Amino acid sequence: MEFMPTIRFAGDLPGGVVLAMALAAAFAVMWYYARETRTMASPYSYLLPALRAAAVALVIFILAGPVWHRRQEIGTLGKVTFAIDTSASMSITDSTGSDASESRIRRATRLLVGTPEHPGLVDQLSETHDIEVIGFGAAAAVPLWSNRDEETLETALQLIAEDRRTNLASAVSAATVDLDVSGVQKQHDAIGNKPANNASDPANASEAENDTEPNRVRSAIVIMSEGRHNLGPSPVDAARRIGSSATQVMTLGMGSEAEPVDVGVSQVIRPDSVAADGRLSGKIILKQFGMTGKPLGMRIEHQNKTVWQHTVTPDTEGEIEVPYDFEVAPLVEATQQASVRGVSRDAVALDLRVVVDGAAASDSFVNDSGSAGNIMAENDSMPFRVAASIRDRRLLVLDGSSRWETRYLRNLFERDPAWRVDAVLYGPGTDIPNVTRGNQTGQFPPDAEAISQYDAIILGEVPPEQFKHADAALLRQFVSRGGGLIVVDGRYQRVRKLVETFLSDLIPVNYSGVDATIDGGKIVPTVTGGEQPMMLLRQSDNTDLSNVADMWSRLPQAQYVNQVEPQAGAEVWANTVQAGGKPTPWLVTRLFGAGRVFYFSSDQSWRWRYKLADELHARFWNQVLSAVMQPPYSASDSFVSLGTDRVEYAVGDSSLIRVRLQGPTGKPLGDATVDALLVTDDRVVATVALSVDDPSRGTYQGETQPLETGEYEVRIRASGFDSTALQATTPIWVGTPDHAELRRVGLDENAMKQIAQAGKGAYFHESSADQLLEQLKPLSSGSIIESDVLVWQSFYWFWVVIALLTAEWLLRKRAGLV
Repeated sequence: MEFMPTIRFAGDLPGGVVLAMALAAAFAVMWYYARETRTMASPYSYLLPALRAAAVALVIFILAGPVWHRRQEIGTLGKVTFAIDTSASMSITDSTGSDASESRIRRATRLLVGTPEHPGLVDQLSETHDIEVIGFGAAAAVPLWSNRDEETLETALQLIAEDRRTNLASAVSAATVDLDVSGVQKQHDAIGNKPANNASDPANASEAENDTEPNRVRSAIVIMSEGRHNLGPSPVDAARRIGSSATQVMTLGMGSEAEPVDVGVSQVIRPDSVAADGRLSGKIILKQFGMTGKPLGMRIEHQNKTVWQHTVTPDTEGEIEVPYDFEVAPLVEATQQASVRGVSRDAVALDLRVVVDGAAASDSFVNDSGSAGNIMAENDSMPFRVAASIRDRRLLVLDGSSRWETRYLRNLFERDPAWRVDAVLYGPGTDIPNVTRGNQTGQFPPDAEAISQYDAIILGEVPPEQFKHADAALLRQFVSRGGGLIVVDGRYQRVRKLVETFLSDLIPVNYSGVDATIDGGKIVPTVTGGEQPMMLLRQSDNTDLSNVADMWSRLPQAQYVNQVEPQAGAEVWANTVQAGGKPTPWLVTRLFGAGRVFYFSSDQSWRWRYKLADELHARFWNQVLSAVMQPPYSASDSFVSLGTDRVEYAVGDSSLIRVRLQGPTGKPLGDATVDALLVTDDRVVATVALSVDDPSRGTYQGETQPLETGEYEVRIRASGFDSTALQATTPIWVGTPDHAELRRVGLDENAMKQIAQAGKGAYFHESSADQLLEQLKPLSSGSIIESDVLVWQSFYWFWVVIALLTAEWLLRKRAGLV
């Protein structure tokens, strides 16, 4: 196959610059020449200047060095795609590598580009194969170069390994079968034109069969990586799908299997919010290799001051969990001192940082090149943020009896100075046999304004006969606007009747079976639930419990649970499991509008207090309330209150911005045009138009576009207000460093071999790249012939110029100018 010839430029000056010079000179010549011919008849008046200008332009264009390039493919070419991993783990220099001064990604590009002494893989295949180079990391693979491009390979592969995740499946999925149909047809024609006696020859017949084999492998993808997959679907499954086509999956392992000596922070687990006078608890996932038995110091900093520190001596390599717990009141006080006058804050964003002091010990590691240095300095610390709520939160408890669960929950939060609790217990056997609706203590909230004063509602077994459709509508409105609802089921089937009559769309379960309840069992978090900070139940820093599931298995069992099934879209965070029995949902959750609903199929958590009092019970329920509620408005001034759903986001997330606006008299304004401004370095980088949420309350909300990495300040602009009047602002952070990519960076040969085996290919180490080359060569049965004609040095260009000048002279003579 011959492709359409192309023009390339080999001159010292860029082709565009020379073209501009040639056109400018041509117009100048035409303008000057036209003074002599403008009185002449057509076509002499314009043809003579045009011929002279064209000749001048061609002479000047020689400076660009035009080259006529031709590419011809003979036979059927095999296609080879080299996929280079650009994740952060490829920036590692291996102590056991052949050249420890080079990173993995530099060695990978050198294998492709080659050296003056040894040609690269691309050079050795470029005359017989169709070659493409792609890069992959966290996102979809992107093309970098192909041998059809005019750009040089070395220029195209100036890569930086910085992606925070590795998605090997994206590289595998980028492989495509690109057979040259015309080339295959030529082979078929050639086979068909062979003499009959040749076709009967077994050797020739075998060759013909192979050439016409429709599934013959004609392409391959070579994945150049250390094999640590931590994002997206399984690369083995993707390779298996590709391997079933006419494409092989080859893998080239980069680096050493030995983990480099390093210590760092892999992850910080913490709640999104905490009470301003409470304690911040969570855990740090610390990884270390080569530091076993050595003390490692850790600390958490706030405004460059240490607020927590701990020393741990690991006894095994890998990851260990280090719990932390400290007061946040001093941190809130220090943060508020920097607040703008006239701005009050209901929540303060605490900007914290974990630092591993022991990381300095790994700095003494000396690699094979004889150089010392921190192998992965970037994971020695990790920033994280938590919102500390200053405003007292309000909780409404609705139940039909003072059962043990309700009694303990009510007492728990009434004792907490950060909470205001209103309990409405009504129904037969209580002090309020028949519920009344109003704004007084012990009354059911009568309208949306009254119920909106609460941050969360605990709904128990209220009498269904005293529950109205208006009450259900209030609960839906409350949750959809950001409120938190916790449903605690019991043994009297009252919640079941509410679900079947009023709240089937709000409470995220359906009841199964005729029996209301069955025997309970151990509470076991699901995989999804085990990842939630709400489910952490650590007792102290020196606990010997190794994981969340082990902690939950030690809790007193639920005596009974209601038989339920999660509705579509709901998540089960924990089950109760009898010995050898079927798991039954214990904790089910779902988002509803801007709020969240938790459903508990049993009211037995009060049993956790046995011998432990509030140690586990109080901790868990405080975390439940923090998880179910929306953060409060974080900042307010005389006219506007402003809040976001979180203070920290991942790249690509959207932020929900909530605003309450009021006039000088304090009256809510529900008819203004309100925008949220995202500002960084005193520059507005995004504007979000907010829509009216509730005109009577003057509330607005809106959602940003997917956010990019950075630290932003959210400000508000509203019609009718001067820019200096709305002073309330709140910070958000996007793209906090995630060190999951650096948890393990040693070559995973087993994973690379599995991918290659699934893709019907083979695995090679970077030190055996020559063997890979021998596997790739048979993919092609054709060749590429490329030729260049230096047009600016050829006689064709000279004769065109001479022809233009000769034609001009003949026309001048005919016109009587000679």
